[in-house]
Amino acid sequence: MTQKTNYFKLGLFVILAFALTAAMLIALGAGQFLKTETLAETYFNESVQGLNIGSEVKYKGVKIGAVKAITTPTKVYNIASNYVLVTFSLSEDCYVGQTGKTPKERMKKAVDDGLSVFLSFNGLTGSAYLETDYKKNGPDDLQIAWTPENLYVPSQPSNIKQVSDAISQAMETLGSIDFQEMKKDLAALLKSLNITNVSAQAESLLKELRQTNKDLGKNLTSGRLKQILADAGSSVADLKQIVHAAKGPITQTLADINTASGSFKHIATGLEQGYEGKLTEMADRMDTVLASLEKTSRLLENTIWTNADIIEKTIGNLEDTTDNLNQFTRELREYPGSILMKAPPKTSTSGKEK
Repeated sequence: MTQKTNYFKLGLFVILAFALTAAMLIALGAGQFLKTETLAETYFNESVQGLNIGSEVKYKGVKIGAVKAITTPTKVYNIASNYVLVTFSLSEDCYVGQTGKTPKERMKKAVDDGLSVFLSFNGLTGSAYLETDYKKNGPDDLQIAWTPENLYVPSQPSNIKQVSDAISQAMETLGSIDFQEMKKDLAALLKSLNITNVSAQAESLLKELRQTNKDLGKNLTSGRLKQILADAGSSVADLKQIVHAAKGPITQTLADINTASGSFKHIATGLEQGYEGKLTEMADRMDTVLASLEKTSRLLENTIWTNADIIEKTIGNLEDTTDNLNQFTRELREYPGSILMKAPPKTSTSGKEK
């Protein structure tokens, strides 16, 4: 009797433990079972390798849902299409920069404002997830000929897809280049340039430049140039002496002019006293003329003193130029070949040409 009672208690304990466990599971999961699920779908015209059921759906890195199914529109809608259909669920706390009471309402507003979804990858692991964000230029919607069962979110090509398309386009462009034709054009260009002729002309030009440099050096170090410079210095010294010698007479002349102006003033005063009534106007005019004459004499004196060096240099240049022209004319008459930079023929001791 005691043994039967023990079996009864053991069985009752197991049943109660099972009932309590089931109740706890129901209590904890009731919220999940009763929660309404908001679904959305999108389509990709590229491989979704690395994306799995349960992969996260994010908005700028914040989780807003999870992938529920990965299939094709052909299987779901019985229509020919090469797209990939991805269905994902949105969590209740899904906020994508919009306001609204339900996730579906908020997501619909976001899609109207340009929200799109694209594939993204987790570092080096290669696992993919869905990322959503607003595009500045608007989403590139795929052309669909059916009505989606769930909320439709447009997709964008992933970064890998864009890079791959760019590389493919570059390779196609590179493949279309005719390298053989380019080679022929390059060969024709090299022939037309005639490199040998250009090199010969450059070498001839360098020789002429060297010869010109030598001739210029000879002329600069020649005795004739030194003599010309010495003559120029002597002429400048002579001009200075002339200017210094002319200062005395010019000063005396200015003094005489001042004396004459005083005499004119004295005469005008006498005339004014003798003919006070008739010569009043003439005296006024005479004063004006004398003042102008005195001002002119001062200006003349200042001009001579100020430009003494210029006058001296000008006279020297004129004398130097005259001497050079005379010497050049004599040499040209006696030795016409000197105009071609040739030295005159040497004269024998007897005074006769050989």
